[in-house]
Amino acid sequence: MSATLQTSLEPSEQTKTKRAGAALPAGPRASTLAASSRRLLSHLGLEPAAPSLDYLNRLVREHQLRVPFETLTKLLDYEPGLRSGCFLPHPELYVDRIVRRGAGGMCWTLARGLRSLLAELGFDASLMMMHPGHCCVRVEPPEGPHYADVGYAAPLFRAYPLFESFALETHREAFDYRVRPEGIVVTRRPGPTKQLDPTPRRLEDLTAHIAAANDWSVPHSFLHRLIYARTVGGVFTSFRDGTLTRYLPGRPEVTMIAPEAAPRVLAQVFGVDPDLVRAAEAVRNRHGRTPA
Repeated sequence: MSATLQTSLEPSEQTKTKRAGAALPAGPRASTLAASSRRLLSHLGLEPAAPSLDYLNRLVREHQLRVPFETLTKLLDYEPGLRSGCFLPHPELYVDRIVRRGAGGMCWTLARGLRSLLAELGFDASLMMMHPGHCCVRVEPPEGPHYADVGYAAPLFRAYPLFESFALETHREAFDYRVRPEGIVVTRRPGPTKQLDPTPRRLEDLTAHIAAANDWSVPHSFLHRLIYARTVGGVFTSFRDGTLTRYLPGRPEVTMIAPEAAPRVLAQVFGVDPDLVRAAEAVRNRHGRTPA
């Protein structure tokens, strides 16, 4: 993997003020963290530490390696969300599903979870939006604002300076983060192009966006897909609607999986609870695999 710095954009006065401020406080002791945060941190294989850019990068890396991008829990949270108006799981349920059942989430739940963990660890962290339809995290270490993204299934294993361009290229994809006078444009090949709004946001600011991401009638909604992806044995591996792909350096290794075998195969390959797969399939079958 290679990264090249290409250009920079002058940060805002608010950012300059934060950069010039005092160093971040010492990190909390494990005993002062909420139980769910302790469980998540343990799952990542890390101990509490003072906030720093190095610690932030370790948190992002381990999160990317150990917590999957998946639609199973998005489907499970759909019907409770229709009843309550909140499509995101309770934080304790979110962590419990990660630790005990091999779950993860999509950008909304993963970004919220990372931001909450960072805040408990003493980081200054907020949410950000990419348009269309993606959520990530803004973190403010003494070195300046950084972009952290654990909900994009992209090869991002550290945080990056928010107002500096960079590019990554792996055998799986090219990822281009370009800071331009008119804004920050993020392009994946293969994949979409989005524009990042660096404005710090609270979760309550994103209610309408989260609701829109859970509209079953949208043809391209992730609600119509059974997806699970994370690194397995050093190889990024994904399951998408019956296609299991291992992204090997030479070329992808593709295996077709029969629908009835999916719970067993996902349990064997990823260690996910097969009942999560069955429950997600049941929700999708109840509401229809494609919009009317």
